Amino acid sequence: MFTQQSGKALFPFIIFLLIAITGYLYLPSSQGQMNRGANTATTVSAQVATIQDKTLSISAVGSARANQAIHISSAQSDYITKIYFNDGDTVKQGERLVQLQNQQERLAVKELKINLKEQQRQLKRLEDLAKSQSAARSQLETQRSIVEALQANLQLEQTRLNELLISAPFSGVLGKRLVSVGSFVSSNTPITTLDDISIIKVDFQVPEKHLGVLKLGMEVIGKSDAYSQQSFTGKVTHIDPRIDSDTRTIQVTASFANANAMLRPGMLMHIELQLKSLHAIMLPEKSVIPRQDNHYVFVIDKENKAQQVQVDVLARFNGWVAISSGVEQGQRVITEGVIKIRSGSTVMVKG
Repeated sequence: MFTQQSGKALFPFIIFLLIAITGYLYLPSSQGQMNRGANTATTVSAQVATIQDKTLSISAVGSARANQAIHISSAQSDYITKIYFNDGDTVKQGERLVQLQNQQERLAVKELKINLKEQQRQLKRLEDLAKSQSAARSQLETQRSIVEALQANLQLEQTRLNELLISAPFSGVLGKRLVSVGSFVSSNTPITTLDDISIIKVDFQVPEKHLGVLKLGMEVIGKSDAYSQQSFTGKVTHIDPRIDSDTRTIQVTASFANANAMLRPGMLMHIELQLKSLHAIMLPEKSVIPRQDNHYVFVIDKENKAQQVQVDVLARFNGWVAISSGVEQGQRVITEGVIKIRSGSTVMVKG
């Protein structure tokens, strides 16, 4: 009985002793690990802040169109007697393209010229007689009216005659010939097309937020899938006076010199509009921490501790941020691992 009671009394003592021994052995080791953990540096990536030149640009797409483009048709209705061009010819302004039947109009012009010459001779005779005879003065005004009417009729017939010869209104490249000699044409009959491709224009849309920096003459870089290894340099030649209220964009036109005729109307063009150039400290966009209306970055001081500083952002583009103040050239800026640290944390730059 005594032995059982003594065992029961010693049992709590033995448990307490085991706990004390375990705590003695464990706590110093744990405390040491905590102290060592407090001094462990967080591994981050960093970049030295440097001043760079960057171009702020936007990308867009648009369809190429000719500087001038028309469908050639006739102002008069008649039969074609001659065709002076072939498919795809390059022509100069004023060069003959198509001749319509004009024999009747030529005869009418010839007759009017003869009649006008005779009436002008009569007018001259009456002008001489009017100087001495009062009767001739009354006939003089009538004769002048006759001459003026003949001159107007001659001008009208000459215009009709001229319209029967179709000429190129400007220099360019002709399209496919759609008529033949002997065809009857009217004002609704397409004859061919004419495109001035010495200059190619591309219309594209720019967000309205960039309106303040848009200017005529700004440089534009164009690329086409047809020439994947080549780019074309042009300039902004027109800025639409209206902003599209649905898309909040403004239409801009760029013009490209096309002396070698590589660009063609209808091509899909990839446009890069260079808005402005910046000379500032450039940082990767991922290094900047936005917080409400402010922006912050972590810089590494001489003691390898991270310090959070506020920066002023000039612009963002292509994964980069231009900084105007807050970071000086030569400072190390943390680019990766910012979510694992806070101001005052010890860091170690990997690599």
